[in-house]
Formats: sequence, structure tokens, C-alpha cells
Amino acid sequence: MPISGEVVPATLADWVQAHDVDRMTRYRELLDFYEGRQWDRRRRAGETQLTINYARALVRKAASYVFPEPVVFTVPPVDGVSPEQARRAETALNDLAAEQDLHGLDTQTLIDASVLGDGAFKVTWDRDAGRPLVVSVDPATLWAWSAPDNVRAVRRVVQLYTLPAEEASDLFGVDVGAGPGAVRVVEDWTAERVRFEVAGVIVRDEPNPYGWIPYVIFPNIAKPHSLWGESDLADLLDVCRELNRRMTVISRILQVSGNPIVVLENVTGSDGIRADEGAVWELPEDSKAYLLDMLSGGGVRLHIDYVELLYRALYDLAETPRSAFGDSGRNLSGTALEVEIQPLVQKVQRKRRVWDSVYRRRNRMLLDLMERFGGMDFGGVRRTGVIWGPILPSDREALVRSETALVHAGIHSRRTAMTLLGDAEPDAEWSRVLEEREALGEEGAALTP
Repeated sequence: MPISGEVVPATLADWVQAHDVDRMTRYRELLDFYEGRQWDRRRRAGETQLTINYARALVRKAASYVFPEPVVFTVPPVDGVSPEQARRAETALNDLAAEQDLHGLDTQTLIDASVLGDGAFKVTWDRDAGRPLVVSVDPATLWAWSAPDNVRAVRRVVQLYTLPAEEASDLFGVDVGAGPGAVRVVEDWTAERVRFEVAGVIVRDEPNPYGWIPYVIFPNIAKPHSLWGESDLADLLDVCRELNRRMTVISRILQVSGNPIVVLENVTGSDGIRADEGAVWELPEDSKAYLLDMLSGGGVRLHIDYVELLYRALYDLAETPRSAFGDSGRNLSGTALEVEIQPLVQKVQRKRRVWDSVYRRRNRMLLDLMERFGGMDFGGVRRTGVIWGPILPSDREALVRSETALVHAGIHSRRTAMTLLGDAEPDAEWSRVLEEREALGEEGAALTP
């Protein structure tokens, strides 16, 4: 979206690449750090540089707590929508999630967003398959503009990526030249129009068939007044680098101690003097030789104590206590362990609130596509809910007890209890329960609380 008086490059690809350069640079630096390239200087010949990649371990650990199992989508009944239409929409969403393995896709995207600070999905209609298609999008390929008074109201999204020349020709039906090279493809989306540029040539400029921008862009940690978010690694970079340096120092001390240094006093030459097994040394009068003990005086203990402090800072900043890795260092009761791991639980809950919004927006797009292009009748329902798996094993036990009491008290229905416990098809499950009861000859009256 060129500004008045701005020099516009020859192609849209050139123009977008000149914008948001700082964000793209930050993405590259964070991704390098996550992949283990954490030292800020090159390694010298023969030098040891240990990398204790806690960045990757902590990100993956948090993701495993956020998504311990696939989520289940619900469609609450609303005015004008029959229960049958709501159940049909609910089933369609959960079936689509299973067919496209959206649980695995969401876990990968969560890790990507935790590292880079931003995540994105693209939701389109697959004409060949006759169903919606959900794909994860690298935020480094996206540029977005939102309303000046509402950063969450995205008005325009541009995606830039590369394709092999032959594949681009087949996909867009244009001749982009011969050869095995890659060409740049730009998709420019607004709610009203969509434009495709391939190798600097506009190949398609038409009304948007969806009526909305098919991207769900979300922050990992929201920053005030910004569409883009913040990485989980933002506060960990310095601590991780210092931990690498201290562990490398300890490694060098132990390495030298294993290959001791010979110290000679009052000796002008060292020819023939080697610390080999069975070696015999001839030393001048009033001279002496000894091995330097690098471990004497407790010097290594100081380094180890400092490393322990770094570990504590790392766990505190990451909100991931050591007990989350299965080792608390002491025997704790179930309640005490839950209290200790509470920082991670709170972190997971914050992430799940972000993903609640992601799922609402993504499901709204999916339901709209299935009704408009798939011929399904949902009564226009677009509102959905999400049922999450328990963060801790004890959470499910408590939920079962709670729902059992609520059902017997007549406060919750069995269908509601089954849904909250993660059953993707509560009606079908309840039918199976009734069939079993009938087969066992039990009276229907016994089923009522």
C-alpha cells in the first residue's frame, strides 16, 4: 500500500520486502537461537563451545502441556439454529480436524509461534477435495495492515513465497520462463479483492470469492498496540548464552585436569620432560617439578554454584519449574507438586486463551466455507467453543467427580458432562450407553438421577 510520494519498486514483491525489515531480522535471529546457533562469536580452531539448548527444550515442554491431547470443538445452540444443525456443524468440525490432523498442525504452529512470537493459518476451499483446507503459514512470509484504531482488525494481508518455475506455471497457467529456478509469488488479499503476482507479473486480479481475508494471524504474547507478538525466548537469550559460557568454562577446566599441566621451577629448559606413565626426569639441583591441580581450592565449586543460579533464573523466566521435567529433587505430595508447578499452569492457561480466539476465528471460516461451497446446512451457525484436555492428570479426576455430582444434582445433563470430559460425540456415546443398559435388562427409570 504505497504512501503518497513514496518511490514504488517495479514489483509488489520488491515493495513488501522493503517493509517490516526489523521483524524479519528478529525472526531469523530467534530461529537461529532455537536451532542451537547461540554463540555470538565464531569458534576458534580447537576451542570448545558447548551449547546447552534449553531454548528448544523449554518451548517443546510448554507445547506438550498446552496440547496434551487433541481439543474437541462444540457448537452451542443459538436462536434460529436447530439442535440437529448445531450437532451437524460440531461433527463436521471435529471430523475435519481428525482428517487433516489439525492437532499435529496446531502443535507445530504453537512451537513456531512460541519461537518467533507470531503464528498464522490460512483457510481456503480445496476444489479438488471438495472441503476446506487449513495450512500453517510462516509469519516471515506475511505482511499485514490493520485499522488505525484497532490493531486486531486486519484490512490487508500480503504473502510472499517462492515456487519452482515449472510448478508456478502449472499452478497459475502462465509462462514464467524455462529453467529450474524459483520464482516469487505474491498473494495480496483484502476483504473485497485478491491479486496474484508471479515473477513480477499480475496474473490474477479479481473479487475475493470468500468475502473475508483467509488468514488467521495471532501473537504468541500480545504486545500493546501491535498486531505482532513477542517470543517466549525474549527473556531467555542472555541467560542461555551465559549458561553456555559457564558450562564451557567447567568443561575446559575438567579437560585440563584430565591432561595435567607440568610446572617446572628453576629449570631453564624442558626438553625430555613429559608427564608420561613411567617417565623418569633428571632435574638440576634446587629445582622441582609438579602437576598443576586445577581442582584444588574449590574453584570449580564456585562455577557450579553459579550455574545453579543460572538454572534457577532460567526456570523462573520460562515459568517452567524443574518439576515439569519429572524431577523436583524432593518428595512432594500431589497438592504440593501442583502448587510448585502452578507457574507453568498459569502460562499454559494464557496460551490457551490466545488459542481460544484462534479457534473461534478459524472455525468461523471453516463453517462458512462448508456451507457456501460444500452445500452443508448448519443454519448459519458460526459460534463455537473449545474443550481442552486437562493440564495435569489430577485435573481430570477432579472434573469427573465434579460432573458426576452436577449430573446427580440435576444441574448438568449427561451430554454436557460428556462434552466437558472431552467426548467428541456425546450423543452417539449416550446411545451406546442406553443400548448396553437395554441389553442388560435394566429399567429405563434407573437411568434418571
